[in-house]
Amino acid sequence: MESMYVSVENDESVHSKSSAYQTGPRIFHRAVVLCLGLLSLCLLTGLISLGVHYRNSVRDAAAELSTIKANMTELLQDSETELSSLTAERDQLDARLSSLIKEKDQLNVRLSSFTAEKKLQDANISSLTKEKDQLNSRLSSVDGEKDQLNSRLSSLIKEKDQLNARLSSVDGEKDQLNSRLSSLIKEKDQLNARLSSVDGEKDQLNSRLSSMTRERDQLNVRLSSSTAERDQLNARLIEMTKDRDRLESLTRKSCPAGWTMFGWSCYILSSRSGAWTNARRDCQNKGADLVVINSVEEQKFLSGFSNVDTWIGLSDSSEEGKWKWVDGTLLSLMYWNEGEPNNIGMGGEDCGEMAADTGHKWNDLHCDQSLRWICEKSAQQL
Repeated sequence: MESMYVSVENDESVHSKSSAYQTGPRIFHRAVVLCLGLLSLCLLTGLISLGVHYRNSVRDAAAELSTIKANMTELLQDSETELSSLTAERDQLDARLSSLIKEKDQLNVRLSSFTAEKKLQDANISSLTKEKDQLNSRLSSVDGEKDQLNSRLSSLIKEKDQLNARLSSVDGEKDQLNSRLSSLIKEKDQLNARLSSVDGEKDQLNSRLSSMTRERDQLNVRLSSSTAERDQLNARLIEMTKDRDRLESLTRKSCPAGWTMFGWSCYILSSRSGAWTNARRDCQNKGADLVVINSVEEQKFLSGFSNVDTWIGLSDSSEEGKWKWVDGTLLSLMYWNEGEPNNIGMGGEDCGEMAADTGHKWNDLHCDQSLRWICEKSAQQL
C-alpha cells in the first residue's frame, strides 16, 4: 500500500516536471510566430508602397513617352513636307537648266548666221564705196563746163552722196525710202529732160553725163536691193537684240567707277582737251581706245552722252579718203554732216570728230585741233 503511494507520488512528481518542461518551448514558439507575423506585415507594407511608387513612375514615363512620340511624329511630317518641296525645286531647276542650254545653242547658231550676213554686207558696202570713188574721180575730170551744168552735176553728186549715206546707214522706214526713191526717179527724169535741152555741149561731156546717168540708175537698182536686205537685217537685228538681252541677263557685266555702261561697253568723257593722237594715247593708258561706233543705237546714245565737240576713233591718215576705225575696220555706218568729209585747209583733215552743233553728226578735222574725247572699252565680267 505504501509502495503504491510512493509510486503514485513518484509518478506525480515526474508528470509535474514534464509539464514544466513543455511550457517553455511553447512560449518561445509563440514569440517567434509573432515576430514573423510583424516582419511579414512590414514586408507587405513595403511591397504595397513599392507597388504604388512603381505605378506612378510608369504612368509618368508613359505620359513623357507619348509627348516625345507626338513631337517626333510632327518633326517627321515637317521633314517629309520640306523634302517634297526641295524635290519640286530641284525638278524646276533641272527644267530651267535644260531651257537655258537650248537658248544658248540657239544664240550660238543665230550669232554665226549674223556674222556671215555682216561679212556679206561689209563686202557690198566696200564695193559701193569703190564705185563712189570712181564716180568722184570721173566727176573731178570734168573741166571748163558751163556754170549751169556744173551746178546741176554738183546737185547730182550731192544726191548720190545722200543715197550712199542713206544706203550705208540702213536708217529710216521702208515707206520713207520708197518715197525717196520715187522722188529720185522724178529728179532723174527732170535732169535727163534738162540735160537733153542743153545744146552745143561737148561730146565728151555728153558721154560722161550719160555714163553717170547709167551709174545712177544702177545705184538706184542697188539701193532697192539693199532696201530689201535692210528689212531682212532689221528683222534679224530685232531677233538678235532679244537674244542679246537674254544673254545679258545670264551674263552680268559692269564698268569701273566713273565710266558709263551701254550695251557691253564702257564709256568715259575726258576732262581735258588735246590733239587726236594725244586723245588716243590717253584712252590706251586707261586700257581702252577712242570710241568706235558700230550701230544706230550707239550713235543715239553718244549723242546724249556729251554736249561738246569730241574726237572719235575715225581717221584716214594712212590713206586719203579711206576712213578706218582705230580697231582697223573700214567705215560702213556713216553719220557725216552734209558736205562732209571735205578735207579742206592746209594739210587736209584726216581725223573724225562728233560735232555737237550739228546734232552730233560727224565732221573731218585737222588732227592737231584741241578737242575733248570719248574713250571706250569692254565691260568686265562680274
